[in-house]
Amino acid sequence: MEQPLLEMRNISKQFPGVQALKDVSIDLHAGEVLGLVGENGAGKSTLIKILAGDYQADSGDILINGRKVDFRSPSDAADMGIRFIYQELVTLDTLTVAENLFVGHLPTRWGLGTVDWKAANDNARDVLRRMNIDLDPRTVVGDLSVHQKQVLEIAKAIHKKATILVMDEPTAALGEEDTNSLFKVIRGLTEQGVGVIHISHRLKEVFDITDRVTVLRDGRRIDTVKTDSATMPQLIAMMVGRELAEFYPKRTLPIGELLMEVKDLTINGILDKVSFTLRSGEIVGLFGLLGSGRMNVLRALYGLDRHDAGEISVRGNPAAMTGPNAALARGIGYMPIDRKLEGLALALPVSWNVTMANIDGMGTGFVLNRKLERRKVEQWVKDVSIRTPDIATEVNSLSGGNQQKIVLAKLLETGSKIFLVNEPTRGIDVGAKVDIYQMMENLCEQGAGIVMISSELPEMLSMADRIIVIAKGRVTAAFSHQEATQEKLLQAATL
Repeated sequence: MEQPLLEMRNISKQFPGVQALKDVSIDLHAGEVLGLVGENGAGKSTLIKILAGDYQADSGDILINGRKVDFRSPSDAADMGIRFIYQELVTLDTLTVAENLFVGHLPTRWGLGTVDWKAANDNARDVLRRMNIDLDPRTVVGDLSVHQKQVLEIAKAIHKKATILVMDEPTAALGEEDTNSLFKVIRGLTEQGVGVIHISHRLKEVFDITDRVTVLRDGRRIDTVKTDSATMPQLIAMMVGRELAEFYPKRTLPIGELLMEVKDLTINGILDKVSFTLRSGEIVGLFGLLGSGRMNVLRALYGLDRHDAGEISVRGNPAAMTGPNAALARGIGYMPIDRKLEGLALALPVSWNVTMANIDGMGTGFVLNRKLERRKVEQWVKDVSIRTPDIATEVNSLSGGNQQKIVLAKLLETGSKIFLVNEPTRGIDVGAKVDIYQMMENLCEQGAGIVMISSELPEMLSMADRIIVIAKGRVTAAFSHQEATQEKLLQAATL
């Protein structure tokens, strides 16, 4: 059998009080995409940090092309042709594409020591052309989309002779079109013999792009399977250690009173007369491609974006959404797409994050009732199943799934009955996704209504009672849960 490009044999790593990895082995072949999946806390990040030279294993071996190596620093891994592309990109946004590609090694004019910009741009075009990447080397990177920045990072890695590329949640912020484009680039790399490790919580894309999948759970390797012979229920069962009879726990609930009505919502140049209703007990999905205006709808309903025309009413009463405080006063809660930038104060404890949106309810006057705060937060930690050592723990030390649950607990603490949720399961593991779905269903059962944006079609098709499709700022179609199909949604989204 062909010798693997990379082998990690019997890797173990322990931190104080935590066995992060126990005898984990993986292998990667040239020209292969290996999926690495598991819930948050399964050990994926620790394993990759050992490969990157950020951590040293307590025991076990790393072999490159059959030769044992010892990585004591990230530069050691880089010297062996291993490159990493993380979810949070590290591009230099004030520089051009060419400057990013050749940072630290820009060509200079002989004898003068000044940068030869013509050569830099010409060389960058050659690098990009060889990878079939359509980018202008003179473009300032800050003007690129997330997808374009990721492709640029791949170009940088390959230009630096990468033979192993590790991609951590590369599609978390991408829509379907950009994801497919990125996958074409990845396949182009494997045809050149590059080995790719692809880490993702999106199981559908794991089946779309990988050749084999390794599953980790609780710091151990459960199994490695060929993707074309695996099933999604099989992977989910290996990841969470139990069978999930129904991944999307959709329940048939009675639809109640009218909670919100949106009539002809217009933002000049962005939204054009968007109308829909929301009733208690239902989830209304807003589906559209990136740039369709779907996010602007939620932002306008929460008072983050001003609208130029149209009416918003809550329980039959006109509501002027002048800002988030006005929305909160009407029982509207908002879950942003980026929990780290907009939803949480990462350096603050769990308790403060949960109560900050309802601080007035934590005491009287200027006095904070610490006992009341602790009692409420501990109850939310229990009700929402937040895994944290203590409510005083800083949020930035928790997993993405637990951070998302804290955002939800913060909304619940406000007493909201209308929830605007933007990509509620973005970047979280399958077990946490199921928890979020169940909580959404529980809210609806208690009489709440949810307006949801999701780029994951299975999620949208399974969870939404009705789906409103938006394209170029207009409503192009509306489907019931029973009527909606992937083909219908995509067709309406591209009108």
